[in-house]
Amino acid sequence: MSQAATSPRRRDGQAVVLDLALPHGRLRPARTHPDVDAVRAAHDAWFREVLAGLRLPGARRLFGECEGVSLMCGVLPEADGERLVGICVAASALFLLDDVADEEAEERARASDYLAVLRGEGPVPAGSAPLGLLARTLTRAREGVPDRLWARFVAGFSEVIAAGAAKERTAREALRGYDAYLAARYADSAFDLVGVAIEHGLDLDVTDLRKAAAPGLWAELHRACFVHTILVNDLLSFRKEYFAGEPMNALAVLHDAEGHSWQQAADTVCARIAAAEENFLAASGGLRRSVEDPSLEPYLTAWELMLVGNLRWSLGCSRYHGARPAPAAGRLPVPTRMTLHRDRTVFD
Repeated sequence: MSQAATSPRRRDGQAVVLDLALPHGRLRPARTHPDVDAVRAAHDAWFREVLAGLRLPGARRLFGECEGVSLMCGVLPEADGERLVGICVAASALFLLDDVADEEAEERARASDYLAVLRGEGPVPAGSAPLGLLARTLTRAREGVPDRLWARFVAGFSEVIAAGAAKERTAREALRGYDAYLAARYADSAFDLVGVAIEHGLDLDVTDLRKAAAPGLWAELHRACFVHTILVNDLLSFRKEYFAGEPMNALAVLHDAEGHSWQQAADTVCARIAAAEENFLAASGGLRRSVEDPSLEPYLTAWELMLVGNLRWSLGCSRYHGARPAPAAGRLPVPTRMTLHRDRTVFD
């Protein structure tokens, strides 16, 4: 998920202490996929072969604890293992390509080439290792995906590419306030691809479910999941972005554009995470009462596991917090305070 920024302003090294009021206990326990080790081995083997001979900065991150496997095995613990390998490969490549877009203006300027590769329009242009990686990743990720889902994947990924190409303008607009920020993040976060991953990973076809569901409840369910996911990531990635002076974070927007103190910003974000959880439960309950479809329960369960899986991943993410052990499986030890140092996060 993109963390694009305008001109970063690096902070001094003084620690920041923030009390947290994260919701917990109402959603089912977090889990990880039972075949996570096999999924990781297949994922790593694929990338080692594809990356051989490619000089791609940051590629080592594909094999760390914070790439696609650790995330997607937590948010899709019930997915088919073979399908999950392709999903993890796509997620890892998105992480890496997002970092490349943030750091290399030359690649952002090639948005039309990226869109052409995504849409399968002609040969892959030469001279760009990221473009070559994207083409190979798309071939792998496409395996076994129905045409209807692949069309949604292409549409969602196209929005991410367009947002990356307009990074500076998008960031300026997003920093005007919280609502503008969320609108910008919806475009650049690839959030629609989570739904594609859920349906593919669990071999679900929710076409009839979408038609039967009340539009308001359906939209409210996905809006709640989006807000919960983005704000959890922003809250728990704040150390990394604060010390780098990166303003594309909900806490920074509330602080800089709306005059909150850092603690007030954290309080507001925690309250909105709790509200998003409440909205998710309300929409889920409404759908269960109004729709009779065999795909409904596994679909709702998958979204719920996505929310708790993303929270657990964000708490243990070394990209966010520096080297630290990931929380154990099961119910989360939800912290009530975090102390942000330049090189690490300390949770209490």
